[in-house]
Amino acid sequence: MSGHLYSFVIVDDEPEIREGIRDTIPWESLGFTFAGAFTNGKEALEWVEQNSPDVLITDINMPFMDGLVLSELVLDRSPRTKVLIISGYDDFEYARKALQLQVHDYIVKPITPTEFKATLAKLKTVLDHEREAEQDLERIKKQLAENLPLIKERFFNRLLSGSASEEETQERFKYFGVSLQVPPMALHCMVFDFIRHHGGEGFDIDILRIRNIIIHNLTIHRPEATPTEGWEVFSDEENRLVLLSWAPEKQILFQENLRIAEDIQRQIGGLDLPPLGIGIGEPVADLHLLPKSYRDTLEALQIGRLQGKQGIITYRELGKRIDNNGETLQDWPKAIGNAIKTAQMPKVYETIDCMIADIKQKHISLEQYEALIERIAAIIVITLDELEINEKELFDRVSNPFIELSRLKTLDELRNWCGAVAESCIAIVKARQINFAEQKVREALAYIKKNYPESNLSIQTLCKDLFISTSYFSAIIKTYTGKTFLELLTEIRIDKAKNLLRTTTMKTYEIAERVGYLDAHYFSIIFKKLTGKSPSEYRSEYD
Repeated sequence: MSGHLYSFVIVDDEPEIREGIRDTIPWESLGFTFAGAFTNGKEALEWVEQNSPDVLITDINMPFMDGLVLSELVLDRSPRTKVLIISGYDDFEYARKALQLQVHDYIVKPITPTEFKATLAKLKTVLDHEREAEQDLERIKKQLAENLPLIKERFFNRLLSGSASEEETQERFKYFGVSLQVPPMALHCMVFDFIRHHGGEGFDIDILRIRNIIIHNLTIHRPEATPTEGWEVFSDEENRLVLLSWAPEKQILFQENLRIAEDIQRQIGGLDLPPLGIGIGEPVADLHLLPKSYRDTLEALQIGRLQGKQGIITYRELGKRIDNNGETLQDWPKAIGNAIKTAQMPKVYETIDCMIADIKQKHISLEQYEALIERIAAIIVITLDELEINEKELFDRVSNPFIELSRLKTLDELRNWCGAVAESCIAIVKARQINFAEQKVREALAYIKKNYPESNLSIQTLCKDLFISTSYFSAIIKTYTGKTFLELLTEIRIDKAKNLLRTTTMKTYEIAERVGYLDAHYFSIIFKKLTGKSPSEYRSEYD
């Protein structure tokens, strides 16, 4: 049991009510401390704004400010305060208004000390759970702050691998406070790696020493990061240090980083460190090209290592032809497959058009185009498999994506073919979704009709038994019936109750329990709301 005491205040213009509650309740044994009593809402609100009590109980009818107005103001200015309304009026409109305000409880006078203690006990359980959740959240936030460097490092490794989406990249840049704009004008990779790895604590110390030297030089050359110029230093998955930097112009960025690498090499040379290789790749103009630039940088390091080189090794030293300033087509086939799986044709056509424009701009060779076609066919087959679509639903018995794509002669034909396949896939998926939704609605209606007498029947239990999420079910039940789960359940229960009132002599509370209501008073309120009559009035019409 939590040892924390929750503050409790009462607002009531009747002294006997205030004093009765104050003096008859063993506050501390129930987990509360009585913090104050007020005669009207105005003075209570002034105190609440300064003290934010855990619990406030208020009468409805009071001078200066009634309890409902006070409740609304308290919940607005002190959202964590639990508000209980006590009223001498058993009136549905009061209860409805209280429910709209999201007060914690609505209590009808008179209430006995025993009943009030039970209310406080339940309330304490709620407060304990909320307090534990807040403490858990604070612990998680603290852990998040402690692990933020590791999380940031993992993200940058996803960026190097090409697995981070543009949406994730923008969100993460903002979250980490990275100044890099999307898209950047020029990006550049440098990788620092020991020629021969050594383990243990000494390795970690050496890595940290090199990291400090890199950051020291960057701070001198680029003291302030801006959206157009900045840098990040992190470790990749093989414990190599990576410097990612960006600037407005590719060639200037390359030259500046080469000078920084030379300074770093001179400083490291005076230290007792194992031989180090500094790989320098080619600058690129798009985040999508960063993975290739990173791989090229690693290739330079690896070949340099095989040749026994150390120090600075640039990719262009390898003597390889660098087409289109180091740029190649990104993985458009994979992007098209992912777009199809979103079931959004505008996104599909946007991706296809970007691919076509990229092909035209870079003047790729026939060999590259054939490789692209094969990749598209392979991705289509994989996508169909992931969507559980049989190829026969899209292609003739003697055909398949590889055969059809090989027959295409122009980029326009390629665009039209990709679009037609995507539209067919999405049409099949959406038809399945509609059939599935209709089936689940039928199952749900049958489930409610069968289980309506269960007082604990909820949307959560229904969705658990039907193996669907509550958010998905809430959407489809409203779409297909025009009503919410609670509205459907209430209508069925009240219809059953009407039948029992007409055909049996059962008492109202017995009927309430029979149709799933443990509280006969609440049942009567709901019954009158739906029928316009109380249960007894309804029965009298059939006597």
